[in-house]
Amino acid sequence: MGNRGSGGGGGGGIGGLTDISMTVPGDQHGQLKAEIATHPLYEQLLAAHVSCLRVATPIDQLPLIDAQLSQSHNVLRAYASQHHHQNHSLSPHERQELDNFLTQYMLVLCSFKEQLQQHVRVHAVEAVMACREIEQNLQHLTVQLVGAVGPN
Repeated sequence: MGNRGSGGGGGGGIGGLTDISMTVPGDQHGQLKAEIATHPLYEQLLAAHVSCLRVATPIDQLPLIDAQLSQSHNVLRAYASQHHHQNHSLSPHERQELDNFLTQYMLVLCSFKEQLQQHVRVHAVEAVMACREIEQNLQHLTVQLVGAVGPN
């Protein structure tokens, strides 16, 4: 894990993990995934990802998230088994970098969820107000038509 690209410094934002995975050889890439999957924050990170998805996913698509989430336990078991059989573990410095990165990533996901919720609320209010306006316009139109056709 020692030789990383520009995004691997721990806390490089959401792209940091992608940058690391693109510059790490295949065997180390698998090791890094195993380290993340067995990290104490993994379940919280997974929950944070799902929370973000649930905010903006249409209701009819939620079962797809649930199905993928149900498969995550199989992935976790596979990486945990791989991690258990590996000879090399992270150095203390690498462990600290991973801890810092995952902590920062968790904070980013929580902030992103709040922003998504705010965005959805604002647009939901705008949508309700637009529907009420359309409803009022329809009522004015039909009342005017009834009044114009009425007592002659």
